[in-house]
Amino acid sequence: MALKDKAEPDDDRAGLCADGQFARRIESSRGSKFILCGRSATDPSFPKYPRLPVLTCPGYSPKL
Repeated sequence: MALKDKAEPDDDRAGLCADGQFARRIESSRGSKFILCGRSATDPSFPKYPRLPVLTCPGYSPKL
């Protein structure tokens, strides 16, 4: 059984971003993992890297 990396934004810690249509998992060259909000590219009111877990979001849409 492998241990989970505590820095990884897994489904439990990502909240709505775990299954959001606009969320994208990003890994830095140093191995840090983040969730990128795709809505931030067209609407500056959405943070590029939201603080997790995201519990409410006016732009949330589940993956299709």
